[in-house]
Amino acid sequence: MVRGWCMRPRALPREYRSGRGRTAFAVITTALAAPGGLTPLWTDDSIPAWVKALVTGAVLGFAAWLITASARAATLVDHSGLQVRGFLGTRRLAWKDIQEIRVEVSAGAVFQENGAERLAYAYGPGGRRVQLMYVDDARVHLDSEIAFLRHTWHTLRGDGWEPVAGLADRIRRGEARRLALLAGLVPAIFCVFLLILGLIVDLFVDLPDGLETVLSPLILFGVIMPVLSVGAASLAYWRRRFVGQHQPFDTP
Repeated sequence: MVRGWCMRPRALPREYRSGRGRTAFAVITTALAAPGGLTPLWTDDSIPAWVKALVTGAVLGFAAWLITASARAATLVDHSGLQVRGFLGTRRLAWKDIQEIRVEVSAGAVFQENGAERLAYAYGPGGRRVQLMYVDDARVHLDSEIAFLRHTWHTLRGDGWEPVAGLADRIRRGEARRLALLAGLVPAIFCVFLLILGLIVDLFVDLPDGLETVLSPLILFGVIMPVLSVGAASLAYWRRRFVGQHQPFDTP
């Protein structure tokens, strides 16, 4: 949920947080799923009652914490800077201390069908990045919101703002490493798919000796996967670092 829209600092304060509908959905889903998930535990007579109670309390406690933390998490924007409430703590960044606000690819998008593919981050003076909670392409019009945040940052950071020497290159290297890691995971997933496919096909027909050798776990995960993963990661890193596929950085 986003409050405010005008592309001017006086549109502040502004909030990005999970909507009430999402929180209600999480509560209902947990309430419906918990009994079914815990039934095998409570119907197993070989498990002591205290273990059942302990596991049940831990599961329900974690679910309650996760829902509460999700509802509390937010990105708050005002004239003093950004306040990001994460699941494990709160970070505050004054406008003058922010070195960059940018969009980056989400590594988790590979494993989430309907998750955010692009996330927003702010970088502090030490180069540490802070994810701006709920500022992503699954919840807001990301390009418009990033334009608003960057415009506000440019306006309120002050005339004396200067970039930290060498930080822009460090940010690019970090982004390139993360994208390289993501690219390296794709061959691993592909090899798992090949292994499963080979096992299924082998149930119905006899595979040729050569193909059976190639699809063996030793060759797939000991030879093919490392070679493809290293190659894909290296190519992704090289393209991001040296071909110029990155967002431009600001100058004062």
